[in-house]
Amino acid sequence: MKIKDNFKQSRIGIIGGMGNEAMVDLMAKISSLPEHKECQFVAFGNARLAYKPQEILQQWLPTDIPELRKFDTAVYTLRLMQYLAVDRLGLACNSAHELFRRILPDIPVTFVDMIKQTATSLQGYQDTVLVMGVNSLIESGLYQTALTEQGIKATQPAVENQVKIMEAIYNPDFGIKTAKITQQAETLLCEVICDEIAKQGCTKVILGCTELPLALTASSCQRFKAQGMLPLNVEVIDASMALAQALVSTQGQSEALIQPLVTYQGQHLDWATPLAFNVSSLDQAIMIQQRIFDYTVHYLTERNQSLAGSYFHLPTLFFSESATDIKQKLVALNIDVYSDINILDKIITNKLANYYSDFE
Repeated sequence: MKIKDNFKQSRIGIIGGMGNEAMVDLMAKISSLPEHKECQFVAFGNARLAYKPQEILQQWLPTDIPELRKFDTAVYTLRLMQYLAVDRLGLACNSAHELFRRILPDIPVTFVDMIKQTATSLQGYQDTVLVMGVNSLIESGLYQTALTEQGIKATQPAVENQVKIMEAIYNPDFGIKTAKITQQAETLLCEVICDEIAKQGCTKVILGCTELPLALTASSCQRFKAQGMLPLNVEVIDASMALAQALVSTQGQSEALIQPLVTYQGQHLDWATPLAFNVSSLDQAIMIQQRIFDYTVHYLTERNQSLAGSYFHLPTLFFSESATDIKQKLVALNIDVYSDINILDKIITNKLANYYSDFE
């Protein structure tokens, strides 16, 4: 049974959580495209898909607990999106494509691959392209392979510059994953681009981590060029925008779950019930998520703590209010659904306290 045949509107699925800020950025880019109004959406920021802070810079085998946990959590997340009847979905994280590609052949939902879409958008380009991203993305060679398939030569930052990129993203005081954009992070990223362009001669840079476009936006890059922090001839390629454009233009399809969702709960599933909202628009979802960020930072600051990577974000789920079937399905899973942003004032402290009790 094709889900597409049973709904008047097509339904975009977005999986985030490896950086909820990156999910917000992707939603904002989709919202900027007029065609998105013809689609319903589901956006699930499942923070439990991320590495725990102490796991980030370590090398893990597929049989290690962190990888088994991420695998089972990714399977269940994909099956949940299938259960919620999305007909095409995208992943708001570049490096996670390596894991999700192992699972997706078994998931009958159209997947829009951000890495392949970005490489295709550069088809015919003759010069070398610099790929920036977290260590796992660079080491995976995902972009290098995709670009090579398009006849494009790819390069990556030198070791010392890769260290700067990781600092700009993960530093607990000023990194992008602290849910704020700081001058320190911006400066480090500009230094990397300037140094690599001077040494390698490339003028196109792919932001191959969905945190990077948060600091290197179109407007901020113009400012950096005016201030002499970036070369005037550099072109920054935003992979998130390539994904947004493909998600609104792709005709997808899905099949209903054959078995109950509970049967897809693997032994190592890491699950925290998301804070769920039905919303009138992507812009409303963005506003609510930003408010949750603010509450979270305030909550942790009061306790002399700080956000320490994506795993520490409260899982959230947003969907179009016109998708009434989704509310029924979430309630069947014992997930409360809210529609009023003002409810946060009443419930958020308890939600955060319950969530962070897992880390104590």
